[in-house]
Amino acid sequence: MRLSVHTRLRYEVRAPTTFIFAVQAGGGFGEAILSEEIELPPGVEADFIVGAGGPNRLVRFLARPGEFDLTYRAEIETAGDRDQRRFVGGAVINDLPADVLSYLSPSRYCQSDRLTNFARSEFGGFPQGLGQVQAVTDWIFNRITYCAASSPEGTSALDTLVSRAGVCRDFAHLGAAICRALDLPARIVSCYAWKLEPPDFHAVFQVFLDGAWITFDATRLAPLEGLVHIASGRDAADVPFAAYFGQATLIDKQIDVSAT
Repeated sequence: MRLSVHTRLRYEVRAPTTFIFAVQAGGGFGEAILSEEIELPPGVEADFIVGAGGPNRLVRFLARPGEFDLTYRAEIETAGDRDQRRFVGGAVINDLPADVLSYLSPSRYCQSDRLTNFARSEFGGFPQGLGQVQAVTDWIFNRITYCAASSPEGTSALDTLVSRAGVCRDFAHLGAAICRALDLPARIVSCYAWKLEPPDFHAVFQVFLDGAWITFDATRLAPLEGLVHIASGRDAADVPFAAYFGQATLIDKQIDVSAT
């Protein structure tokens, strides 16, 4: 399907501040970027970077004190229906590509090493691969309550398992952590989401199955075919839509995703 994305971010800067934004549609997720434009603050000199560790497209610049807007518009042809209904087996770890291996290990917000006993007791009996991931996704959807603005940025997968509540980032962290505890490579993906209410950046997780990264969303707040992937990483610390180094405050965020 074809989607139109329009993002506008406004910041107040109090001292010279370097920003690194990840708001452009990713170039390696099987989606076609038909057109796009990004409007930066007047007079800035920006670096456009392809980030390490994934198909992440970053823009970096130094902002002077005052207010500024960043605007991004794009037309995207998505990869279509991503509902995975057939059995997909997990790969033998010895056969995994080298760039996938890091997604087997625990990370800051995905403490898979502390979830091994839980993961194996709850999901070890399901068919290896897709059967397990679908069971994990169903479990999170049924057992974790989605509560907007319910958790701070530092919330980890283990915190979410204990509290049984969280936002999309927390659902994604928990899904990825449990899958890694089952020896399935998993990563976090930031994205735009058609039909997400209220409109915002969204977080899902992907698992490497049968030689490809397959997307799962335990929140079920938006259709999988309506996702526009932005960036991927071990956890949310790798894929913020904006990182800044200085003194600044986000004062407005507007996101619109529509089918065209």
